[in-house]
Amino acid sequence: MDRRILVTGTGSGLGATLYDRFGGMALTRADNPAEFWEHSVYDAIVHCAIDLAEGVDDAVSKNVSLLKDVCRIPHRLFVYISSVDVYPNADRALREDDPLGPIPTDASYRAIKLACEQVLADTGTASLVLRPTALLGPTARPNSLIRMRRDPHCALTLSAASTFNYVLHRQVGEFIEAAMRDGHTGVYNIAATENVTLEEVAGILGARPVYGDFQYRTGDIDNSKAKAIYPELSMTSNENIAAFIQECA
Repeated sequence: MDRRILVTGTGSGLGATLYDRFGGMALTRADNPAEFWEHSVYDAIVHCAIDLAEGVDDAVSKNVSLLKDVCRIPHRLFVYISSVDVYPNADRALREDDPLGPIPTDASYRAIKLACEQVLADTGTASLVLRPTALLGPTARPNSLIRMRRDPHCALTLSAASTFNYVLHRQVGEFIEAAMRDGHTGVYNIAATENVTLEEVAGILGARPVYGDFQYRTGDIDNSKAKAIYPELSMTSNENIAAFIQECA
């Protein structure tokens, strides 16, 4: 991709993978966004950074402040990595235009993502907001699947009936490339076409973990809008798990 791109949050997770894919400039925890304000215009800023420090009451305001500082860096398109966790629990397909309800008053992950989405919408900048499900990739942060792969007998806090939907880091990068190439903006659910239970994931991995009591539900994510741009989102969670295992072989 022959574009000038800045990626934030490149120390680990999706940000590290996207920086490796796109190149360009990296903005890490060690950097002050103000040092980038006088740079020439970036074709896109891909904002992956998030501060999830536990016990921090001002987590929402800290992340909103970071978003505002990054938005001041000259750019043509702002790509924000949000999450499907912004949706309230509902027994129906979750679509991008669904009402999300008020921002929680806690310092939860959902509150952070909702607040940042709202601030970005209020700026009026050209933006691409991605709401991915659980992410798998070479630099992914340890989730239940990755923990079971590393230790088949690990202890989990989640119940066997918890449901997940998995997409690959690579798919997020390829979606961004396709959207930028064709000039798409707006909000998109980045999800596989089918969910999977944690017990089914354990079966795929040959793991026998000790399950917890908390049940997480991904919900029914409608990915048709994103799939129209990037057809590979027709893959199921099971297929993406297999692809991830092959990537890491």
